[in-house]
Amino acid sequence: MHTFSPSCRTIRRFLRPLFLFPLLVLPLAFAAAPTWSATSQPNSVSVQQTVGLYRKIPGLTSQQIEYGRTAIPRLHYNAQRILRKICGLPGVNFEHARQVIELLARERFTYEQVLTYEALADINSMDIEGGLAGLDTVKELSFEAGRTFRAFAGIQGVSAKQALGVISLFNNADNANNRAAQAFFAIKGMRVDIALKGMPALMRLRNNQAKAAETYARIPSMTTEIMLDGLELLLKLYQDDAWNARCLFTNKNITATQAWDWLVGYFALPTNIQEAQYDKLDPQKKTVLLQALYDGGTELLWKINNLHAVTDQNGYEISDSTLNRWSMQQLQAKYNELQPSVRARYGSLSGASRGQAISTLKQATSAARVQTARDLPLANAYAVMAQGSDLYDSSFRDIMVPVLLARINSRYQGDLLTFLRDIDPSNLLVSDFISSCAQKGKLTAFFPADPEKQKAILSLVADSAFHNEDSILLFSATLSHLLKALSPGARTHLITLMVENSEAENAVFSKLINVILQYYVQTYPELLGQADRVLISRTIVRHGAVNLEQYQITPFAEWKADGRLGSVSMYHPDDDGRQSFVSNANMLLSNGYSLVVSEQYSIPPMTPAFRAETQRWIGSGLVSLFQAMRNRHFAIAFTKQINGIQIVHTQFVYSDQDNQMEMLKRFIHKKDEMLAQRGHSYWRSEQIIEPLTKLIKENSVSEYELRDKQRFLSLGSCGGVKVYTNLTRLFASSVDILATIGTGLAMINDPYNKMFFEIIASNSSSITWKQVAQQSASVFRGERGQDYLLPGSLTAILHKILDEEQLATGAKPKSWFERSQG
Repeated sequence: MHTFSPSCRTIRRFLRPLFLFPLLVLPLAFAAAPTWSATSQPNSVSVQQTVGLYRKIPGLTSQQIEYGRTAIPRLHYNAQRILRKICGLPGVNFEHARQVIELLARERFTYEQVLTYEALADINSMDIEGGLAGLDTVKELSFEAGRTFRAFAGIQGVSAKQALGVISLFNNADNANNRAAQAFFAIKGMRVDIALKGMPALMRLRNNQAKAAETYARIPSMTTEIMLDGLELLLKLYQDDAWNARCLFTNKNITATQAWDWLVGYFALPTNIQEAQYDKLDPQKKTVLLQALYDGGTELLWKINNLHAVTDQNGYEISDSTLNRWSMQQLQAKYNELQPSVRARYGSLSGASRGQAISTLKQATSAARVQTARDLPLANAYAVMAQGSDLYDSSFRDIMVPVLLARINSRYQGDLLTFLRDIDPSNLLVSDFISSCAQKGKLTAFFPADPEKQKAILSLVADSAFHNEDSILLFSATLSHLLKALSPGARTHLITLMVENSEAENAVFSKLINVILQYYVQTYPELLGQADRVLISRTIVRHGAVNLEQYQITPFAEWKADGRLGSVSMYHPDDDGRQSFVSNANMLLSNGYSLVVSEQYSIPPMTPAFRAETQRWIGSGLVSLFQAMRNRHFAIAFTKQINGIQIVHTQFVYSDQDNQMEMLKRFIHKKDEMLAQRGHSYWRSEQIIEPLTKLIKENSVSEYELRDKQRFLSLGSCGGVKVYTNLTRLFASSVDILATIGTGLAMINDPYNKMFFEIIASNSSSITWKQVAQQSASVFRGERGQDYLLPGSLTAILHKILDEEQLATGAKPKSWFERSQG
C-alpha cells in the first residue's frame, strides 16, 4: 500500500511571506487591494456571508476587521467561496486570511477548482496548514482530476493527510484513469483502505483498460471485492479485449458476478482459448458476447482501415515526402508500433538505408493489417464483417474475406449454414453479415450452391433482418445487391419470407416491409421474377399501397425564397482532404465560379488587416490557401449567379472541435441548405457527430432549429447505412442525404454537389427528388454510382416514414447512436 503525506514545502511557501509583513504596514495593504470592474462584483449575499465568517477569526483587531470589510467585496465570487472555507479552518488567524486574500486577488480559480477546494476543506481533520497547502495544489488540478479528488474526499473516514497526498497522483493520471477512479470510489460500501489499495492498479491501467474499468465499476451490483479482483485481470487485457469487455459491461442486464465471470472465462484468456470457450457458451451467452463484439467493432474497424497505409496516431496518412524527412529514429519508432509477430518477420531496421527502412515499414504495415484480422477470434471477425459498410473495400474484400473464408473452410468444411447456426444461434447479425457480403460483391464467395441451403440461410436472414427498425433499414439498402446474387428459387423464397413478415404484429415493422416490397415492384421490376411480382402485387392489394410520391417532395421553394443557395464543404487537414479541396476548387473555377473570402464562416472577426491577409492567401495557389485556411481559421467561398439565384459554396478546413462547433452553429442558425463532408469517413465523427452532439447537449442548437428547416447532407466519403441512420436522427430527421454504402468517389461528389444547386436554380421549385435524380444521372454513369443512396431513395423514404410514425404515435425517438436490441 502506498503512504501519502502533504508537502511541507507547499505549506512553507504560503507561510514564509506572512512574517515579512508586520501589522505596521496595514495601510499599504489597503492601498494594494485589487479593484474589480462592476461586471466582476459578486452579489451582496455572498459578501455578507464571507465578511461574517471572516469576522469570526479569533483575535481580530478593529483595524483587521476593517481590512476584511474593504478587501472582501473586491474579490471574485469564486474567491469568496474559497475564503469562507479558509476562515472556518482550525488554527486560522489574520495573517493566514490576509495572505489568502492577496493570493485570491491575483489568481482566478475556476468553478470546478472551487468545488474541489471545498471538498478538501470539509474533511474533518483538515486544519489551516493543510488548507493552505491544498490551495496551492488544487490550483494545478485538471478538470477530471478535480472530479476524481472530490469523489475520493467523499469517502467516509478520509483524512486530511490522505487527501493531500493523492492530489498529485490524480493530476498526473490520464483522463480515462481518472474517470475509472471516480467510478471506483462511487462503489457502494467503499472504504478508505480499499480505495487506497485499488489506486495503484487504477493508475497503471492503459487506455481501453481504464475505460473497461470505469464501465465495470459502474455495474449497479458491483462490490468492492469483485472490483479489486477485476482490476488485476483488467491490467492483463490486450487493448482490443479491453474495449470489447467495456462494451459488454454496458449491457444493462449484466450483474457484477457475471461481469467477473466474463473476465475470467473469456476476455483475459489467449485468443486460441477464447475460441474454445466460445464454442462452450450457450446460445444466450453467445448472443450477449456477439452484441458486445459488434458494439466494440469500431476500434478494430479503425485499426484495420488505418493500416491501409502508414498513418499517425490520429489516422492521418503520412506522405512519402514526410517519411523521407524523418530520422531513422522516427522510422524505427513507427515500426515498433506494429505487432511483435510482424516485426519478427521483417527483422530490424538497424543498418538499413532510409529508403530500405521506408520500404520495410510499408511492407510490414500492410502485413500488420492482415495479421490484425488473423489474430481475431472467429466470432469477433464475424462481428466486424457484419459492419462491412464501415470497412474500406480493400479491408473487407482483400483482408477480412480471405481470413474468414479460410477459417470457415478449416473449421466448418466451407459450410456457411453450419457456421452461421453455430456462431450466431440467435441470428443477431446474420442479416448484417449477408447484406454486407452482397453489397461488397462477395456473397458468392460464401454462399452455397445447394438451393435448399440457400433457402435455409435466407430464412436466417429474414429472422435477423425483420426484428427491429435498424436491421430493416440496413436490409433495405442492400437488398438490390442481394437479389442480384440469388438464384431465382432462392430469390422467390426471400420474397415469400418478406411477405410473411409484412403481417407482423408491430405495425411499424409491417409498414416498412410493405413499402420495401412496393418500392421494388414499382422501381426495379427487372430484379424480380414473374411469380415474385404477382406475390408482391397481391400483398399490396391486401395492405393498401402507400403513396411514395409524398416522400419525394422537396423544400426547394423555401430554399430559393431568399434568392440564395448556400453550402458548406468540410475538409480534414490531411493529404486526402487537401486533394479533395483542390479537386473541387479547380472544378468550380473551371465552371465560372468566383473565389471570395467567406466572412460568414471565418472564425476570427474580419478586421481590415485580416481581410487583407486573406486576400493575399487567395492569390497564393490552392495548396497554400488550404494550409492557410487551417492555420488562420478563415473560410472561402465559390459564388455564381444562375437564373437570379446566388449560389455560394463555402469551403471550411477543420482545425479543432471548438471552431468546428462554431461553424456548425452558424450553419444551423443562418439556415444554409447543404452540408458536405469530404475526405476520409473516419473524420466524420470529428467533423459532424461529436461537435453537433455537443451543441445539442449544451442547448446551443435546439431540436426546433433542426426541424425548422429541411437540409441536405452530402456524405462524399465512404460510409454505410448505420451512419446514414445516425445522422438522420442527429438532424432530427429533417435532412435529405446523398451517401454511399461503399466507397466515396471524388468524380461523383464534386460534380453532383455543383450540379445539385444548379438544377434547383434552373428549374421550377416544384421539381421532385426523382426529377433531380434524372437530371443528375450523368454523374452516376456505369457501375461507379451503384453504391450511392440518393435523396428520394428507398432508404430515405423509410427513414421519413419511421419518423412520421414516431411523431404520430408520440413514441420517443431512438437515441442517435443506439443499436436496437430487439
